[in-house]
Amino acid sequence: MAKTRREVLAALGGLVLSTGALAQMGPSGHGPMGAAPAGDLIPPKPIPWETGSCAFCEMPIKTPEGQWRGRTFPQGFFEQTYSQIAFREPRPAPHNPKEIVEALHFESIACMVNYAWVHGLKDGEGATFYVTDRGSYDPKNPQGSVRLIPARRATYYWGERMMVVMNAKLLAFGSPARAQTFAEAHKAQHGRQNFFTFQTLLDLAPLPEMNLVALLARHAGLLGGKEDAGHGHSH
Repeated sequence: MAKTRREVLAALGGLVLSTGALAQMGPSGHGPMGAAPAGDLIPPKPIPWETGSCAFCEMPIKTPEGQWRGRTFPQGFFEQTYSQIAFREPRPAPHNPKEIVEALHFESIACMVNYAWVHGLKDGEGATFYVTDRGSYDPKNPQGSVRLIPARRATYYWGERMMVVMNAKLLAFGSPARAQTFAEAHKAQHGRQNFFTFQTLLDLAPLPEMNLVALLARHAGLLGGKEDAGHGHSH
């Protein structure tokens, strides 16, 4: 069930008071409900790299070539956090009800979780959530090395000073061991670190990221259009 305006306003108020929910969790990464979501495993859908945009913030899912809005991004910067919600039954696209889609595409893990939170989508209930396995990812071959894994089975790494799209500070890994290896290699650059299950991210939603308040308000119908929310940036 989609969130009501009252629920969204309550969440916005909580974000104003504190945007450090992820950092405040303990090192185990377990939230109030420790079990991962269950349910059907719907196969992932093809990724529209050339034309796709994020269903939550509308940024491209493919790293732009050259300058984009005054900035130049490293090769593969956007693709490393690509996420997807695949549906059992096609449904209208969020920004164009006349278009029917089999999946929604996101350029940030937080964008996917936040979209699902405000629109009431549940992993395992007619939909399967997928994330990119950063442990198998090669920025020199961005689209070719994207390996989608069920979000419910991934281990999530949070780095306080890590820069990813929308400043969400989150990456997904196919195993806890790969997440730990990545953390050890980047401890000096990233500062505080933490690990989470997918259920923890769902319990903490909406997750902090760039322009979150405006984006939640727009998706809840509290703002008139996308121009009111602005567009997200990486940091």
